[in-house]
Amino acid sequence: MTMRIVAVSFVLPLALVSTGCKALALFLPEPTKTVPAEYPYLVDKKVAIAVKAPDEMQFEYANIHWEVADHVRVALESTVRGVTVIEPKKVVDYQRSHADWETMDSARLGREFGADRLIEIELTQYTTREPESPHLYRGHISAALRVFNTEYANSQPAYQADVHTVYPPTGPGQYGATDRAIRAATMDAFAQDVSAKFYDRQVTVK
Repeated sequence: MTMRIVAVSFVLPLALVSTGCKALALFLPEPTKTVPAEYPYLVDKKVAIAVKAPDEMQFEYANIHWEVADHVRVALESTVRGVTVIEPKKVVDYQRSHADWETMDSARLGREFGADRLIEIELTQYTTREPESPHLYRGHISAALRVFNTEYANSQPAYQADVHTVYPPTGPGQYGATDRAIRAATMDAFAQDVSAKFYDRQVTVK
């Protein structure tokens, strides 16, 4: 009888400790790690954003240059310390009034706006529908990203990467989702994916 009581009295505290640890874990922050910037040289810089898009994409989305650039501007200014982004409308107005802008040296284009860096975003995919199921709403934006240092004319990009964003990330949008809402949310997510290349950030450890 005594042995049984001792065993129970020993197991009970262990069970309480185990339960307490699980309960405590619910209130502890999830572990994170720092992901360093792939290109950390936009800090305290003046930046211009130039968006390129195929003709058919521009035909379907008339304001695609401005919309994408402005979403990226907001993301950069909220995450990269000291960065100043040229008003995207100024860049778009220049693009519309200079038919040869795409053939210009990228560093020279950036200097037209007094920028230290030019971010070139060449869109290769931009849709609010699943490619294989066009009746389902799901945003896809893909782009080639290039950064040019405007001090060096006719130079190669100082940084380049590919960005592919899918929204919602786990599957098609919920019933009742609109094209406009999916498009805006996808551009927000894409802008965050672009800005993530340029600052140190904390991510949850899976």
